Amino acid sequence: MFSGLSFAVCYFIPTIVAWYRKRRRNPILGTLGQIFVVNLLTGFTVLGWFLALANAFNRNPVAWIAVRLANPLVKYGRTGGPPPSASGGGARAGSASSMSCSACGGSGSVMCSSCGGRGSWYNPPTTANGVAQLQTCPACTSSGRIRCMTCGGSGRVPGPIG
Repeated sequence: MFSGLSFAVCYFIPTIVAWYRKRRRNPILGTLGQIFVVNLLTGFTVLGWFLALANAFNRNPVAWIAVRLANPLVKYGRTGGPPPSASGGGARAGSASSMSCSACGGSGSVMCSSCGGRGSWYNPPTTANGVAQLQTCPACTSSGRIRCMTCGGSGRVPGPIG
């Protein structure tokens, strides 16, 4: 009984972490339901479990990995040969591996939707003699920007392969 319960707790650690972060109003990548489904269906694989855990901590390793895996394919082509010379009539330098993310404009971050990009605001006083309290945004930690979910914060997305 105890070993089955401890296995279930360990198996659903990504969902538990996401639930806890959501209650503390910390950002998570996706919704709690999405993380639960990824954890439930792919958690038995080590990769699926770590992917669900990364999403619970508001990280997107898939975009980062996809860009790293696509770089050699685009840079050297499918033939595996060396890249065309910069002076030759080959592809334009710098256009090979990835494109700028359209969601964040290549910056890697987008405006925080929780605070509208302000980062903080003043709560009105609760009493007639009270003082307004400065409230910092828990989602962006007062910066007004959060990591772009499309590119995972890299500012780049894989370009067309072909």
